[in-house]
Amino acid sequence: MSRSPSILSVFDLEANKYGSMEEYALFLSAELKVRGWRNVLVFVRSVSPEILKMLTEDGATVEVMPAGGQPACYRSLIRVLRRYRADLVHYHFLEHYSLLPILGWWCGSRVQIFTDHFRQPQAVGVVTKTECLVWDRVIFRALGVRIIAISEHIKKTLVGCYGMRPERVTVILNGINVERFSPGDAGLRARVRAELGLSEDAPLVVCASNLRPEKGIHYLVEAAEIVKSRQPEAHFAIIGAGTELQRLRQDAAARSLQGTVQFTGARSDVHRFMAAADVIAVPSVWQEPAGFVAMEGMAAGRPVVATRVGGIPEYLEEGVTGLLVPPRSAGELAGALLRLLQEPGVADAMGRAGRARAENRFSMQRWVQDTLQTYAAALGVEGSGTKREEAGGPDE
Repeated sequence: MSRSPSILSVFDLEANKYGSMEEYALFLSAELKVRGWRNVLVFVRSVSPEILKMLTEDGATVEVMPAGGQPACYRSLIRVLRRYRADLVHYHFLEHYSLLPILGWWCGSRVQIFTDHFRQPQAVGVVTKTECLVWDRVIFRALGVRIIAISEHIKKTLVGCYGMRPERVTVILNGINVERFSPGDAGLRARVRAELGLSEDAPLVVCASNLRPEKGIHYLVEAAEIVKSRQPEAHFAIIGAGTELQRLRQDAAARSLQGTVQFTGARSDVHRFMAAADVIAVPSVWQEPAGFVAMEGMAAGRPVVATRVGGIPEYLEEGVTGLLVPPRSAGELAGALLRLLQEPGVADAMGRAGRARAENRFSMQRWVQDTLQTYAAALGVEGSGTKREEAGGPDE
């Protein structure tokens, strides 16, 4: 290419807190700016003033779609795609078996990448599989569509269930900011416990999650009752918001866990709670594609107890950085939590191993670099890009 490429990233995401995907957008923008590549971030849902300020201060152009359902979203997205005419469009949390690849091609994007964050293994009928094969062999091939899977689990699902060609799918494991999620000290441990109204030496299990049925938080509450019967001084901090919050509070109250389980609501400082925890819990019951929380817990230097589902075993090393348990088993979950609470030497060793694994394999920098290499390969340009002599504005 005679000029530096332009990249347009579309996120079907409510960017109302500083979470991992918001941080990814920020790091990606910074790296694209260094390379002189034009960068536009498009959010299909709302963006908080705090997040918008962070992104624009770093030099990104940010577009936010107005609310109004799929037809309105498509109309708005067409306007944005035609305005910027990006060389490459990268979609996050949006369905590739949809009109989007056709719209992107029609609006002039020669390469389109979809990151599949959520694909679930399922029985696919003959008709659906045939339709997927047509999409893959004809439409995706003609329109320059590529897929990024966030775990081998996702890739195997796309290939095995939907018949997608393996070469169309690139696996890029998620990453996190290992500087922000880092081990804490005794002072942080004491401050977080004081905020929760706990003593400095109170054992603390932390779970950060969207409070939805598939996240399995009900089983963690049930496990907390078992842990309390064996270790009454243990406490649980559940960080997050969602449709299950009221039901979970009622369940905790019915089990007389008001003083044991605390629901903090959604927070942007979850890294502080992670670093102050004794154990991180990830009780998902669906086929979790990857597991940000497991990585964050490892980066914070804490052992992780997670369910053996989806892509989580690709991130957490069983017996080294944490323990894996079957889903939907409060007893197994409680047993693993109790083991680590009662064996601090084992827990600390797993925490150190987790921190090393996060630094070596799951840094935000590695995630962004892998993404940029995929962009460069798809566009046929050098990975470092070529600086433009002038920064052009959007095509009007």
